[in-house]
Amino acid sequence: MNRLSSTKNTPIDCFVAGAAWLGGQKMLKSLKTTRLDRVESAYLAILRVAVLAVATLCLLAAIGFAADGLWRIAVSTDVEEEKTAVSPADVVSAMKTPTPPRQASGQSEISSGVRQRHATFQANVFRPYYAAYKRASDAYKKDEDKTLTEAELLSALGYDLGAYAAGSSLATKRFVENPEYQQQAQAAVAAAMSDPGTVRLLAEYKAAEKTAQSCSTVTEQRRGWDSSSTACSDWFYTPYGCEVTRNVPVERCVPAYPDGIVSPFVAFGRADGTFRTLWAARAESNASDAYRTLTERENTRAAIGPRLLIALQIIGGFLAVMFFFLIIAVERHLRRLAQSPSLVTDVEPRV
Repeated sequence: MNRLSSTKNTPIDCFVAGAAWLGGQKMLKSLKTTRLDRVESAYLAILRVAVLAVATLCLLAAIGFAADGLWRIAVSTDVEEEKTAVSPADVVSAMKTPTPPRQASGQSEISSGVRQRHATFQANVFRPYYAAYKRASDAYKKDEDKTLTEAELLSALGYDLGAYAAGSSLATKRFVENPEYQQQAQAAVAAAMSDPGTVRLLAEYKAAEKTAQSCSTVTEQRRGWDSSSTACSDWFYTPYGCEVTRNVPVERCVPAYPDGIVSPFVAFGRADGTFRTLWAARAESNASDAYRTLTERENTRAAIGPRLLIALQIIGGFLAVMFFFLIIAVERHLRRLAQSPSLVTDVEPRV
């Protein structure tokens, strides 16, 4: 029987097998190194993109906070209170109820400066004001009515020297010292007195008769005999008792005009009171709005420092992120040089 071949390996076969094994190990190592480099390169690329994104967000946030801080610096805290204005139409439409009578104040120890201001007001401001009342009174008063003098109307409305010197009425102080209030009051009250509705009421007053009664209860002292009283020395003699004085309620009625009849003085006082009420309400509203606006602007400016500090902190973070980005870029460059030695060449100086 013939043998096909011998199973014994020759030295040459062992050498070839060893070389093949060494080549496979080298190829496997090279393949692993290549895969690791690719993973590292991908990781560094992702890290670079993430760092750039964070740096961009930091830069945008810094710009935003810096712009916000600069805008707050430009916010002004000078808030002008809106001018109070009451038009004649406002007074005419708001005249619903008459103004209660006002009490005059005392005039003790009033300084010369206060007297001078009030005298100027009375001559330059209240005199034309009084003229509107006098025209209505002269046109629509009854024969038994009396037209108040300028001083009497001044005191009746609460604008006299004593009321102004006392300082208890803000409306009086406005009327004496505020030119805008004076001008608007004169125009509004004059328009209210010439309004068709007011003229109709005054005409009704002039033609009206006292067909109604106005009753009130008063207390009167009356003397009478009290059989149970022991206030006198001879109370025990017949007839028993004493003569005493008692307070007795008595109802008194006088002729009066029907409801809705308004005299010139009442109509003028109503117009004056309506104007001062509207002015006070709008002045308070304007002052409140101005204070609220001032508070909002002050709060806005108060945030300047914190906003700029945040902007500086974000800029610092941006610089730190960019520093790490630079380190990553250097690392990537060094790895490329290590993977491609052909990029590094030694250039010998020429002689």
